[in-house]
Amino acid sequence: MAPAAVGFIGLGQIGSLMAGRLVGHPDGLVVCDLREEAMAPLVEQGATAATTPAEVARSCGVVSSMVLDEAQTRDVVTGPDGLLSAAEPGTVIALHSTIRPETAIELAAVAAELGVAVVDAPVSGGFMGAAAGTLATMVGGDDEAVARCWPVFEHWAAKVVHLGPV
Repeated sequence: MAPAAVGFIGLGQIGSLMAGRLVGHPDGLVVCDLREEAMAPLVEQGATAATTPAEVARSCGVVSSMVLDEAQTRDVVTGPDGLLSAAEPGTVIALHSTIRPETAIELAAVAAELGVAVVDAPVSGGFMGAAAGTLATMVGGDDEAVARCWPVFEHWAAKVVHLGPV
């Protein structure tokens, strides 16, 4: 079974605000970004910093990824130090970046071979919604994986809609 802590990868303008709403999560928050200065404010508030997505996967059961683009998303999930290199079966990876549906389907299939679930969960509401905790997300993924994400997403989303499988 995957660990209980939550992870957040990608602490840009929106990701940092989403992750900030998870500080104080009862099971802990692990953050990861290429820029140490992006992690520092969250670490000061109690989050744990990780240097790679693999390090996040080793201690987190639900991991959100809010990176720039498809290339970064693929690297976070399947790269040499990516989430799948260390994730335990039962881990759920939530992809919040703007990516093609085909990419989410492909990554979900690769992850499923390892017993890891991927949900496609793009967000809407921009910087202002992230700051207010009122983002909306439309989630594609299996029922069990979405149910595991729900208690995490409700910290930063005002509306979560499950649309069915990835």
